[in-house]
Amino acid sequence: NQVKYVMLNPSSKLKGEKDWQKYETARKLAISIEKIRKEYREDWKSKEMRIRQRAVALYFIDRLALRAGNEKDEDQADTVGCCSLRVEHIELHEQKDGKEYVVVFDFLGKDSIRYYNEVPVEKRVFKNLQLFMENKS
Repeated sequence: NQVKYVMLNPSSKLKGEKDWQKYETARKLAISIEKIRKEYREDWKSKEMRIRQRAVALYFIDRLALRAGNEKDEDQADTVGCCSLRVEHIELHEQKDGKEYVVVFDFLGKDSIRYYNEVPVEKRVFKNLQLFMENKS
């Protein structure tokens, strides 16, 4: 009575179908991407903090192709995605290596693979991150 995991071969029909569905979803999304970008940029100025947070998360998912991420049980590996980032995963630098508004990401992503990236971001994104991180350590 043990759990046995079966992994699909990358060339299997089921795996191929799942990949095809992902690409089809991405293709459909391409039609709306400019509208989505316009909306999340407007949401950076929202009075509601959760809307600002969602907008900044969408920016990172869009521009950096970060995985969304989700909540984990305590017995699972401490891997994160965009929506489960914590203060210890981000450093903010108004100036770094001649660039303005740089965000340094350092965390374990899917399959416990380290994600390290130094990214210049738009000023409003940077200011929102400062606001989100205020009084947190």
